[in-house]
Amino acid sequence: MDIRAILIDFDGTLLQRDQIYVSFRNMRALEAAMEKGIHVIPSTGRVEDMFPPQIEAMKKIRYWVTSNGARVVDKQTREVIYQSLFTPEESARICEIFEGQNIYSEISANGLIYMENEVCAHLERYPVPPHHVWFLDLSRQIVLDKPSEFFLANNIGIEKVNIYGVPEHSQKPIINALLETSIVDISEGAGRDIQFFPKRLDRAQALDALFARLGLAYENVMTLGDSALDAPIIKRSGLGVAVENAPNWVKEQATYVTAPFYEDGVAQAIEKFLL
Repeated sequence: MDIRAILIDFDGTLLQRDQIYVSFRNMRALEAAMEKGIHVIPSTGRVEDMFPPQIEAMKKIRYWVTSNGARVVDKQTREVIYQSLFTPEESARICEIFEGQNIYSEISANGLIYMENEVCAHLERYPVPPHHVWFLDLSRQIVLDKPSEFFLANNIGIEKVNIYGVPEHSQKPIINALLETSIVDISEGAGRDIQFFPKRLDRAQALDALFARLGLAYENVMTLGDSALDAPIIKRSGLGVAVENAPNWVKEQATYVTAPFYEDGVAQAIEKFLL
């Protein structure tokens, strides 16, 4: 088994319960793998600017697959290796569905997070996810009065959107309006919280572009994950690993099932197979 790269998910896989930090054991396993010349590549639904601080600080982690493959970036050179976005016109149309309704929303574009001014001015009124607090405390978000107008006027395409704490009476209308556009793929479990990506998005295409750059094939890759977004890549990889806390159907796609994220399942799998 010639494993030369590790694709790794964050939430529910690598991170601790706070969804911010990486345990000492997991960090040591990643560092040891990189010392052996193995690429460690985050492959996540998160946007670049919401990466965990420890991962962001690790200069040896050069390539990032973000927003479920909407952007693949070389963090060393800032080159965008691959991207698949909503067009500016589609982005404006989507934002019009939920903006101005006093809903906590994070709009991802160019690796950054954009939020409505009215929401940011009164964050105490909104269901801010605990793992977002550090990000907001640093004021890393870009504040906009009217997102739909901004993205259209500046010719910017959106990568993904996360909406949190949608009032019950607004959930179905927003979800239906998004689906009616025929350009949106909504993540499973949408309701109070909604996450969606471009329907045309295919993480496999993003990885193909990166693997071509690195001279890799799927047989050279160990993938660790826990969710529906990870399952297709877990199945295709030379060594597909699901954490124990993943749904059963995801674990069925895996070569191996490791311990749950809260027992350092990532480190246990890397130690077993690569170290």
